[in-house]
Amino acid sequence: MSEQEITGILQQQNSLLNRVEEVLAENQRLRTEFLELTEREERFRQIAENVREVFFVISAKTDEILYISPTYETVWGRSCQSLYEDPQSWLFAIHPEDSFKAIATIETQFRTGDDFEEEYRIIRPDQSICWVRVRAFPVRDVMGKVNRFVGIAEDITKRRDAEEALRKSEEQFRLTFEMAPIGMAISTLKGKFTRVNYALSNALGYSQVELLELSFAEISHPDDWETHHNLEKMLINSEESNFQIEKRFIAKDGRIVDTLLKVVVVCDANNKPLHFNNQIVDITERKNMEQQLIHDALHDALTGLPNRALFMDRLEQQLKRSQRQGGYLFAVLFLDLDRFKVVNDSVGHLIGDKLLIEIGRRLEKSIAPTDTVARLGGDEFTILLEDISSKSQAILVAESIYQTLTFPFHIQGYELFTTASIGIALSSHGYEKPEDILRDADLTMYSAKEQGKARYEVFDYSLRDRALQRLELETDLRRALDRGEFEVYYQPITSLALGTLSGFEALARWNHPLKGAIGPADFIPVCEETGLIIPLGNWLLEEACKTARSWQLKYPEHPPIKMSVNLSAQQFREPQLINEVERILAATNLAGKFLKLEITESVLIDNLEMVTEIILSLRKQEIQFSIDDFGTGYSSLSYLHRFPVDTIKIDRSFVSQMQADGENSAIVKAIVTLAHMLNMDVIAEGIETTSQLAQLKLLQCEYGQGFFFSRPLCKEKAEAFIANSPQW
Repeated sequence: MSEQEITGILQQQNSLLNRVEEVLAENQRLRTEFLELTEREERFRQIAENVREVFFVISAKTDEILYISPTYETVWGRSCQSLYEDPQSWLFAIHPEDSFKAIATIETQFRTGDDFEEEYRIIRPDQSICWVRVRAFPVRDVMGKVNRFVGIAEDITKRRDAEEALRKSEEQFRLTFEMAPIGMAISTLKGKFTRVNYALSNALGYSQVELLELSFAEISHPDDWETHHNLEKMLINSEESNFQIEKRFIAKDGRIVDTLLKVVVVCDANNKPLHFNNQIVDITERKNMEQQLIHDALHDALTGLPNRALFMDRLEQQLKRSQRQGGYLFAVLFLDLDRFKVVNDSVGHLIGDKLLIEIGRRLEKSIAPTDTVARLGGDEFTILLEDISSKSQAILVAESIYQTLTFPFHIQGYELFTTASIGIALSSHGYEKPEDILRDADLTMYSAKEQGKARYEVFDYSLRDRALQRLELETDLRRALDRGEFEVYYQPITSLALGTLSGFEALARWNHPLKGAIGPADFIPVCEETGLIIPLGNWLLEEACKTARSWQLKYPEHPPIKMSVNLSAQQFREPQLINEVERILAATNLAGKFLKLEITESVLIDNLEMVTEIILSLRKQEIQFSIDDFGTGYSSLSYLHRFPVDTIKIDRSFVSQMQADGENSAIVKAIVTLAHMLNMDVIAEGIETTSQLAQLKLLQCEYGQGFFFSRPLCKEKAEAFIANSPQW
C-alpha cells in the first residue's frame, strides 16, 4: 500500500475521530441542556404548585390545556384531570351573569393574539361563589406566530368582598353624612370646610356650595372661636383624640345658632393628623327652652315678675353687699292688696288675675330700673329698693305706690279700685339672713292692715315682740280647749217693754293658767285666723245649750230662758254645721225655738245662696237668727229683705252716740224702723244709761243688753241673776 494511500486512510481516520469527538461534544451539550431544562421544569413545577395563583398554558391552535397548576383544584373546586379531559369546563364554570362578557373577551383575545385581563365570578360545584382575575399573554414562535397562551388566574374573592364592603361602607357613610339630621362637616387642619351636609347648611342658612367657601373661623361667634381653635391644636398635637363643647355660630342672616360641637381628629397609618370630622347638633331650641325653664323657675307665671326664689336671691346679694360695705342701705317693702277677695268674688278670678297683672306693671313704674318688684303669690307683692340714701327714700316709694293705686283700673268694661297695706323693713337693723328682713316686712304689713289698711308702716322691734306674743298666744290656744281653760260667760238680754229678763248671750272667756283672764278681743281674731274658731265655737254652742236647758228645768216658774250664740264665718263654711247644731240640740234636749244664732253682715254677703240655704234648713227646727253689729259692715238694704232672719242687733257704737236730748239717734231710729218694716225684732247693744234706755223704749226697740243691766256673768252669777228676777 502506498504511502499516499496510507496517508489518506490516516486522514480519514482523523476526520472520523474528529467527527466522533464532535458528536460526543454535541451529546454532552444536549445532555447538559436537557438537565438544565429538567431543572427549570422542576423549579417551575415547584413554583406553580406552591403559589396561591393558578398557572396555565393553553394551545392557541386547538384551545387545548397544555398545563394547569394544582391550585386550580382549590380555586375552581374541580380536579386538574377533569380540565385536561374537558378543556372547556373551566369556561362553563363562569357565573351566568359574567359568562357572556368573559367568554367574548377570551375569544377575541385568542383571535387577535393580544394580551387580555378579565375579572369574573365562577361557581364551584358546592355552589359557592369565587371571584377570579385572569391574565394571559401570547407566546410566539420564531416566525412571530402565536402558538400558545400562558397565564395566571388569581382568587380575588377576599379583595372583591373587601372592595364591596368598602363600597357599601362608603355609600353608607355618604348617605349617613348627607342625610344625617344633625350637621356634619369635614374640615382641614386649618379649619377650611372640604365637605358639609344639608343639615348643617340648612341650620346656618347657607347653601352647601356657599359653606364650602368658608371656614369655621368665619362663621363662629367671636367669643367662642378661640376656645374652639385651642382645642383643635390639642388634637393636632395628639394631646387628645376628640373634644365636645357648646358653641355658637353666626348664621347667614345674622342669627345666633347654639350648637353642640364634637370634633374628632383623623390620622394616617403613622398617626399623622389628616383632617377633622365634625358633628354639629343645633341646640338652639333646647337652649331657648332651658332659658325659658330658668325664667319660669324664677318668675311668676301670671305677671311675669320675679317670684319668691329670684327675689330671695337678689335680697341675699344685697344683704351680702351691706355686710361687706359699711353704711350701705337697702329696703324691703311687703305689699298686700286690701279686700282683693271682694274683687275675685264679685267680678271673677279672670278679671282678678288681669288686675294683678296691671298692678304689677304700675309697681314696676314706681321704682328705679335697678330695683325689683316680685309677686310672692295671691295678692302679695314685694319690692327690693337697692342703695337708698335713707328711710325717707323708702317712704317716698311707698307713697308713690299709694298715689299710682288711686287711679282706677279699667279691665274688660269694669272700673276697679284697690288699695294696699305696706310694711317697710330697712337693712340698718343688722340682718343676718334674707328671710329675716322679709319676715319683718311681712309683720309690718300685717300691722298696717290691722290699723286700718290703705297705709304703710315702718318696722320697729316692738312689732316683732307683738308677733312673738301672738305666736305664743296661738300655741297656748291650741292646748286651751283640751285643758279646759275656756269658760262661758252670760250677758243678760232684757225685754225693754216688760223690763224683765228674756235670755242671755253666751260669750267665751279664756282663763290662762299664767296670764289670767284674756279677753275675746285678744284671742278670737287668732282663733279665726288659725281655724281654732270651729272647735271653740262648737264647744261654746254645746255648753250654752246645756246651760240654758238646765236653767229651764231649775226655774220652771220663769219664762223659758233663750240663749243667743255667735256663729263665725268659718263655722258657716263648714259642711257639717247643720248636723253639728242638730246633734247639740239633741244631746242637750234643748228645743230649737230657745236658740238664737247670731251672724254678722259679712257672713251673709260672702255667700248669699249658701247662707240662705243653711238658715232655712236650721229654721225647720224653729231656731232663730239675728244679724249682729248691724250697720258696721257692708250693709245693703237690697240684701237684708232677702234673708230669713228674725232680729237685728244695733251695734253699741250707735247706741253710745245717743244723747240725753235725743240728738244723734237718727241712725238708731232708722234701723228700728227698717227692722219693723221687715217684721224683725231689734236688740240694742251697749245700753249704759237711763237716757239711752228711755229713748230706745220710745223707739219701740224690743230688747236691750249692756252694762246698765249687767256685765257678762259667770255661770253661777248668771244663775243667781235669774233667781233674783230683776225688774226695770
